Amino acid sequence: MLMLVAREVAADSANLEELLAGVRADIADAMPDLAADPRVRELLAATVRDTIVSALAVFSAGVPLTSVKPPEAGLELARRLAQRNVPIAALLRAYRLGQARVQQELITRIAARKATADEVAQAARDLSSAAFGFVDLVAEEVVAVHQAERDDWMRQRNAARLAKITSVLDAKTADLGDAETALGYQLVHASHRAAVFWCEVDGASRLATLERLMPRLAAAIGAARPPLIVAPDAATLWAWFPTSAEAAAAVITETLATVPDVYAAFGDPASGPDGFRRSHHQARQAQVVALAAAPAARSRVTVPAQLGPVALLALDPGSVAGWVQAVLGGLAVDDDAHARLRETLWAYLSSGSSLASAAAELHLHKNTIQYRLRKAEEARGRPLADGRLDVEVALLTCRLLGSTVLRRDPPEQG
Repeated sequence: MLMLVAREVAADSANLEELLAGVRADIADAMPDLAADPRVRELLAATVRDTIVSALAVFSAGVPLTSVKPPEAGLELARRLAQRNVPIAALLRAYRLGQARVQQELITRIAARKATADEVAQAARDLSSAAFGFVDLVAEEVVAVHQAERDDWMRQRNAARLAKITSVLDAKTADLGDAETALGYQLVHASHRAAVFWCEVDGASRLATLERLMPRLAAAIGAARPPLIVAPDAATLWAWFPTSAEAAAAVITETLATVPDVYAAFGDPASGPDGFRRSHHQARQAQVVALAAAPAARSRVTVPAQLGPVALLALDPGSVAGWVQAVLGGLAVDDDAHARLRETLWAYLSSGSSLASAAAELHLHKNTIQYRLRKAEEARGRPLADGRLDVEVALLTCRLLGSTVLRRDPPEQG
């Protein structure tokens, strides 16, 4: 019965045109943005016609679904939507709307025929199975074409954007107005806060998720307009947020919490083209320091305020461990006992050498603080006042980088 009804619909040009018009109207009502572009609308109409005609031919002939191929108009529509950054979900919904209208039409015709209830029910089941199988096979290839086109288009778009941004960073762009137009981002009369995002596992998937999070992140750090984003490689994003605000690392970390294993390094806000470059340079420095940290000590978000003079160590990360160990002596041993001594010494020095403040911060008695300070001095092998600024920087480095700058065994006594 399904074959007979499908042949009738396909052969009746008036009814077929009415069916096609109904599907187009359903799509336009449900997704007005999809049918707004005249060029997309033309391709959509061709896709609706070719797909439904193909489906009716399959239903009426009873041919195997494995022989089904999506019409070329549908593949071209998938490519066009990918170039416009329209999600594949929109196209799949259009197919499902078409499927629903065709099934409704055929079931109405089946129910109107002189047949038993069992025959009608069986025909409806056959139709449902055939329709879902047809759309699934077509959608599978359409999705693959959309993804391939989007990947290719995004690579080309990203390459052009990266070349333009690199030219601005290298101060080789004479016409900044042209660069602003090409990038869709204001460079001259604006403040910028640069960031670097990266991950070490499943980079493409996580960074795609991160891109979708950017509007929320921009709002969290006080940017009124969308950021400028480019991917220098498959696991890294560079971003510039148009803002002069300095959001705390905790605010940024909270926003990034939904994207696991992604790290971020920020620069300070700065104005104009020079600020665009300077903030990016700071973010890259912060990234170097973050990458030098032991995984257990690495912060999800690193900002310049956390680094202080340790940012300078990004110029030569290979020398950091040797310098820290030379400054701290035996205090740089990587074990729990020496970690407590370093933490106590840091609390004391960072509070302006106040025993009371250090005791309050660590919830200890002042006598305990004094005892640990003596033990820290003994472990170092020389007075804490000897190169005190270096001691503070070395302790800050230990807090930021963890075991990568520490030694496992106590230094040999000379």
